[in-house]
Amino acid sequence: MNTFENYHALMDGLDPDGESVVRFAHRAYPAQPRKHIGVLDASFNPLTLAHEALVRYAHAAFGFDEIVLLIAKANVDKATFGADLGQRLALMAHYADAADDLCLSVAGCSHARFIDKAHALKAHFPPDAQPHFLVGHDTLIRIFDPRYYTDMPAELNVLFSLCHLISANRGTFDQDAFHTFMARPECAPFANRIHPLQLPPSFGDISSTLVRERIEKGASIADLVPESVAQFIEIYGLYRK
Repeated sequence: MNTFENYHALMDGLDPDGESVVRFAHRAYPAQPRKHIGVLDASFNPLTLAHEALVRYAHAAFGFDEIVLLIAKANVDKATFGADLGQRLALMAHYADAADDLCLSVAGCSHARFIDKAHALKAHFPPDAQPHFLVGHDTLIRIFDPRYYTDMPAELNVLFSLCHLISANRGTFDQDAFHTFMARPECAPFANRIHPLQLPPSFGDISSTLVRERIEKGASIADLVPESVAQFIEIYGLYRK
């Protein structure tokens, strides 16, 4: 069987035009009931040390029972390039299996919007569980961008009835910038559902784009991705022209 066949099948089976669903490729089963859930939703093209830092710092600060690495088949702003979605899902599962000190699950989602992801995740957790989406400050800004909504206040009310957000600093957006942003009138009603997370600034310069550029040049990526991710990329020749 092709290494990526099952992962391709999982992603191919997701329908962005149908009901929003989440399907797991790798599932962690902590001993305690899985009610306190973190969700890192990203393109993972590929997974980097910045992704890992966000997971680790969030886990330390909020004590999640389980953290789900989630990739959407449809993305609001991005076309598919680089590794295909099945390859990315396989890489994520490989990383989750290697990171045995964290309780990581890996899943694909049919839809791109947070409100659809939050609805789809409810089928997999206890009724009183609410996911905490881990986002960068740039994503937080997009969540409050009216162009993504028909009726932004109404849709945000629904979204924040289903989930929390944890917003990590990125670039020049520090704690002060977070509080300034949250004081805006469209944000303030949801301030109790959005929590800041401070990451070391050294992770701000790490991106999936930089990883792909390094690989194309034949340069080392050891300082940009976890060791298990670097090994996976090398074994399967991902991102090479």
